[in-house]
Amino acid sequence: MLQAFIGSGVIEVAAYDASVDFYSRAFRDIGNNTAFNYSTQVQERTLASFRSPAGGTFASAPRIDTVSGQIDCRSFNPDNLALALWGAKTSAAATAITGEAHVLHAGKFVPTKRLINTGTAPVVKKGATTLDADDYTVSEHGITFAATLTTVGVADEDDITIDYTPKATIDVNALIASAPLVSIFLRGFDAVSGEPHTMAIWKAKMGAPSQVDKIGDDFGTLALPFTIEQDTTIVGAGLSQYFLLQQASA
Repeated sequence: MLQAFIGSGVIEVAAYDASVDFYSRAFRDIGNNTAFNYSTQVQERTLASFRSPAGGTFASAPRIDTVSGQIDCRSFNPDNLALALWGAKTSAAATAITGEAHVLHAGKFVPTKRLINTGTAPVVKKGATTLDADDYTVSEHGITFAATLTTVGVADEDDITIDYTPKATIDVNALIASAPLVSIFLRGFDAVSGEPHTMAIWKAKMGAPSQVDKIGDDFGTLALPFTIEQDTTIVGAGLSQYFLLQQASA
């Protein structure tokens, strides 16, 4: 059957666990992805022919070196960031913070450790002295102090504390673990035929994106490179230990 192909679909990722059957792992939808591809690198050994002056190749032995791929993910959620950055996510509640220590820098921005819920006004103090609200402006990211301070007894470079209510957040701590092992499942469709297809990658090791744009004038891309590894838990005659492709037999 001669058939053209334009692919689309949903990519599901689960933590690799050799003790759990592939189809029983906890897969999650990683969102909108504008590319999903894989490539094969072949290592070839050749033996030159010396049987004639023209030379040539007497024998060759190609061998697969690596099979690698990449997902161009457009969903910058905490789970995807933790996966891409070999990190972990934690939830931080909106519990009021009292006495967060900082140094006042007149005319400059001082970041708070948490995002500020600006619906509740922060209180800035030097010891028992509360700074006038006119001496600073508040944003979600921290406090910018006025170049000229009006609060009596407060000066540049003084030790201060900030009381504020933070926003509930999900924090991603990057680069705290080794490259994660995952299983990947594609719920694919061919736009030409309308038929479904799947790709099941039993075991893949995630790489790290070479670049993550945090400011730009276009939608960001979270590149998720990976290398397909042999999964020796897949056993049986004729079964691949790397990946399986399924297409509907129309």
